[in-house]
Amino acid sequence: MGDVIGYTRLSQESDASIERQKRHIREYTDEHEMSLLQIYDDGERTSGWDESREEYQEVRDRVQSGEITAVIVNDKRRLARDFDATMRLILDLREHSVEVQTYQEGQLDLSDPVHAAVEVLQAASEHESKRKEIERAREAVQERIENGYDHGRPPIGFQFDEAGQQWVPDREGRFEDVVEAIRMVERGASYREVEDELDIVPSTMSGIMGRKERYLLSQEIQN
Repeated sequence: MGDVIGYTRLSQESDASIERQKRHIREYTDEHEMSLLQIYDDGERTSGWDESREEYQEVRDRVQSGEITAVIVNDKRRLARDFDATMRLILDLREHSVEVQTYQEGQLDLSDPVHAAVEVLQAASEHESKRKEIERAREAVQERIENGYDHGRPPIGFQFDEAGQQWVPDREGRFEDVVEAIRMVERGASYREVEDELDIVPSTMSGIMGRKERYLLSQEIQN
């Protein structure tokens, strides 16, 4: 096979990081002994719904130039931002005899126009389904916030109460250690000293101190 290019995009569901996508593309091209010229990356600068994907346009230009034999992506959804844009790309690929190969699914069969349309529809449908799932999750989180409930994974030292609504001290976990860590910092200890004494890393301590009042108030209530 001749020269190929890669393309990465951070879809709205963010299920595959840009670095992971790039790693998969390099692994795929190495395994199949392809000459990878460049990986075009729309990355985090544009969402899956942005019309100004400059790198995507560069990919289309390379396809239309006739200088490459394949575009390599992590999975079909990287091309399926919306049906119309993807269909235009499919037409370009077919016209210039450029293949699409994916790390997850292998080569996509674009030789038959009906099969190509099915591929795009399937990818677009999966993308829309995932988008709606994420939107429902966001609405659920917003509802918890509006009701005054805690949301997300409880931070170190906390657990959800029996109703699953509020964070409460995890007395069998590390709540007491966290409170002691706060006291150490208040007495002038550094985060490194806290780590040596209580095995709580500095990055975690930064989050703890950001919630210091919540921890101390929880301790008073429990006592």
